[in-house]
Amino acid sequence: MKKQKNKALNLKVKIISGVWRGRNINFLSKKDLRPTKNIIRETLFNWLGSDLANLTCLDLFAGSGVLGFESASRGAENVYLVDIDRDIVSCLKEQKNILDAKNILIEHSSSGNFIRKFKGKVDLLFLDPPFSEDIINTTINNSDLSQILNSNCKIYIEIPFEKNYVDIIKAPKSWQLIKHGKSGDVAYLLYKHNYFMI
Repeated sequence: MKKQKNKALNLKVKIISGVWRGRNINFLSKKDLRPTKNIIRETLFNWLGSDLANLTCLDLFAGSGVLGFESASRGAENVYLVDIDRDIVSCLKEQKNILDAKNILIEHSSSGNFIRKFKGKVDLLFLDPPFSEDIINTTINNSDLSQILNSNCKIYIEIPFEKNYVDIIKAPKSWQLIKHGKSGDVAYLLYKHNYFMI
């Protein structure tokens, strides 16, 4: 356990706003683990609005956990952080304990297994899988995923930037693209799920 803590100490990302504004969370040095850039997070949460009270949020590829911790800091009622890597999950639990984040729930699971077993509904979904795995379209078109989305659920996606990045996402018919942008080598998109368009 000490070894893992030491690995995490040098890597930090700061929470931008909310009750934990200015607090750092530690994350591990792992292949493909990229915390969402500050400038992108600022843009995203400006799009979402600063008050996330009563929302249930889900990050299926949590990594550093910064999107989930940021959501919890801004008042989300429940935030689920899911990751398949045991070391990452252990680090996320340490950060949760440090912040005494009672509204964060951490699960060690693959994304597919989690959404298949999950019985609730989510209002905000973060999808930022490892870029090297190229699994974004497989994930969003998993038939189990649509079953856990509330109507008007917002879905945030990060992918490697390419000129046609909007067309790369093969979104379900019920998803409406409402915002998108790029920062360096990262493209990001925000969709809204409309249950009545299924």
